[in-house]
Amino acid sequence: MRLDPIRHAELVTGRKQSALVNLWSTTGFAAALSDVTGPHIYQFGALPITTVAITLYDVRRHVLIENERVRRDGRVSAGRFRIGQPGRAVTVDAVPDVRSGKLLLLYLGDSLMKEVGSARGDASPIALMDRAWDVDDPLLALAAQRLVEASETARSGNSLLAEQLAYTLALHLADRYAVPSASPAESAPNLDVGIRTLISDFVRADPGRSITLAEMAKVAGMSPSGFIRTFKRSVGVTPHRFVVEQRVDAARDLIAGSDMPIADIALAVGFSSQSHLGVAFRATTGLSPARFRRLRRG
Repeated sequence: MRLDPIRHAELVTGRKQSALVNLWSTTGFAAALSDVTGPHIYQFGALPITTVAITLYDVRRHVLIENERVRRDGRVSAGRFRIGQPGRAVTVDAVPDVRSGKLLLLYLGDSLMKEVGSARGDASPIALMDRAWDVDDPLLALAAQRLVEASETARSGNSLLAEQLAYTLALHLADRYAVPSASPAESAPNLDVGIRTLISDFVRADPGRSITLAEMAKVAGMSPSGFIRTFKRSVGVTPHRFVVEQRVDAARDLIAGSDMPIADIALAVGFSSQSHLGVAFRATTGLSPARFRRLRRG
């Protein structure tokens, strides 16, 4: 079955999808978001891959039908999720408890499951447990909500945060809900100083361009899932935060050493606007860009 996740999500929901992350052709991962405005019947069909549906709204009545049998009939709270197993024909009849909400669909392809398994130290692709809105997972719910919020940033050309959050969701699902492996998972190695320097040089070479997680992982000689798993442990911040800090450093050099307008500097180093730079600059230095320039010039 040749699958186009975003097109499938549109057929299931009957709505135009916002493709928060679409790395299907390269890494086997896609995240689609749709608006929910009333009762709806979702026909997922029988998929060859694992899918995860996360409701970001309260559902008054939620009927889950698998292979023509009712599996569950009841309420679903915002943030609960279903892990759809490959090969099962799924239909969902949902009556929301609110006027509008968001539904997040994650498509986890074979290549991603193999990559995540490798990052965990497993020789074979992982498989996820069977779950159907019966688990309260605050971290998953928060990460899903942050992914939705990050989609606004992604539309401005800065997709790194959305990409990072998407991988974080996939890794969290693998860590918490993977079917136990016969062999224990090995921890990923730390990034040595040389690799960290290469990554820093890569980002600083052109801080104004859009940087992806896959590109950073390639510099480190790792898969994206393995990279994101080990980066924060080695460096102390997430890849997205690291890139923001490198861009702030580049902005600081231009603010101190040139007469460029701050708005132009913001765009030159990869921020979407002067205000976007200002927020990041204050968070890193404790000063506004304008005050930093005045203090540097006495």
